[in-house]
Amino acid sequence: MTSFPLLNELRTKTQKLHSKLEQESCFADLMKADISYGQYVAALNSLNTFLATLEPAIEAYLTKSDYVYKPRLWCVQSDLEALGHPPVLDTPRRTMTDTEAIGAAYVIEGSTLGGKILHKRLQKQDFIANANALSYFSFYKENTWSDYINWLAKQSLSPAENNEVCAGAISAFELLLELSHQGTDRQSANRESTIVRAY
Repeated sequence: MTSFPLLNELRTKTQKLHSKLEQESCFADLMKADISYGQYVAALNSLNTFLATLEPAIEAYLTKSDYVYKPRLWCVQSDLEALGHPPVLDTPRRTMTDTEAIGAAYVIEGSTLGGKILHKRLQKQDFIANANALSYFSFYKENTWSDYINWLAKQSLSPAENNEVCAGAISAFELLLELSHQGTDRQSANRESTIVRAY
């Protein structure tokens, strides 16, 4: 496993948030043997808002020759369209420094890498496979995680800049966790209204 001081610091400082995201959010549904249409759409909606909020600033800053951030918001929006659920397009953008953008990219690239595991599970769901709604969870094939890590390992940052990178990652994780909880809440509300209508 690749390891260097800044990467270790990022892993350590985001570990609890990472675990919460995997266990206590709408993304936990993606790891189930069966996932409903509503659960998948909720996860994609969360990713849509997350990427729409952060991606413009990341794209603006991370345009280095040996690592250029590749946008993937379009993948999520394509998946939502394929499922007959047009994405929300008027999401406010977040501003950040270039070092905070490095940290936010860590979260997004890690999420993309996680698609390698999720893709195998999700493609077994007929409603996802038939709609060809796996653009985002196929993005790992671009191998952008390796590009990012190899580039990050070469950076010469001050301790203060390292702290900003970690702050950017923590902020991104917190945003994604907040959005994923909103997705879970919406699913619960939808289930309750369905039960009420059934009686």
